Amino acid sequence: MEIHKVVRGELGEPNLAVMPQLAERGVGADPLGRSTSMVSDMGFDLQPHGWRIGVGDGIDARRARSFLRSDENLLADVLGAEKKPAQRLKVSVLGPWSLAAGLYLSHGERILIDHGARRDILQAYADGVRQHLLRLRSSTSIRQFTVQLDEPELPGVLDGTLPTASGYRTLRSIPRAEVREVYAQFVQTMAQIEGTSVIVNLPGADTDWIKRVDILHQAGVNGYLIDPPSMNHPRWERMASLIESGSQIYLQLLTPGMRAPGVVEGVHHVLRPWQQLGLPLTRLGQLTLMPATSFAHSSSSQVIECLQHLTGYAQALEQTRVDA
Repeated sequence: MEIHKVVRGELGEPNLAVMPQLAERGVGADPLGRSTSMVSDMGFDLQPHGWRIGVGDGIDARRARSFLRSDENLLADVLGAEKKPAQRLKVSVLGPWSLAAGLYLSHGERILIDHGARRDILQAYADGVRQHLLRLRSSTSIRQFTVQLDEPELPGVLDGTLPTASGYRTLRSIPRAEVREVYAQFVQTMAQIEGTSVIVNLPGADTDWIKRVDILHQAGVNGYLIDPPSMNHPRWERMASLIESGSQIYLQLLTPGMRAPGVVEGVHHVLRPWQQLGLPLTRLGQLTLMPATSFAHSSSSQVIECLQHLTGYAQALEQTRVDA
């Protein structure tokens, strides 16, 4: 419960709070196990080659579901004790295609190899994430959700570079149209809960990053995470056009435990590319600052220091926007 209290203490209203994930608790708390536990009405278990779905729940699956429910209850307890009830929350899960890349059918092959299986499982996943949000909404004061989809495996899915279970060949690439349609359905499912938006975190090292962003934009995704060191001029230009079309941008700035620049220097790092692209300061409201990594391996003091610096930058940027 300590990490929940720390995060809430630093990210109370009006900041965008996050739901902490503690992957170091072991099997079932890892991103893949946690996200798989959200797939509606499907059992799963852990095999030597990975998570297998469409079977009866194994002990590791029951552990994963227990972790998820426990975290939901802890968050409800922490929020319930606050004097000013929280209204907004960011929840991180694996993106649908990274989930699909990590799951296996009962016979041991990746679900990506079977069109019908991946369609049914990804539809059930979107519904399960929706149910997760509804549970949080019913037990807390949260009324606006930001769902962050982490997609480290999307390049491999689109480029056909993921190995088969045997490792002797690679899977066929999934058509762009199907990838786009799955995202569109996911966004539509989340939109059933009023006040919910969907943002995506793509790997910065992906050489076709802009093409992936284009697919997401066409699917109706609301925003994108940006890792500044990975951004070149073409990427910044694409981001500028997305900002102008109304997209939200989440800038990953600081790593807990590492030295953070002062407010003036930190704000300068944010404003420089913004102004170089000709974006008006009045659009700074579409920008959210966030840590560059999760808090999974950080101490409470490191988390507090990181969030305090980010809050200082955000307040200075908000004043800049108001004065513009």
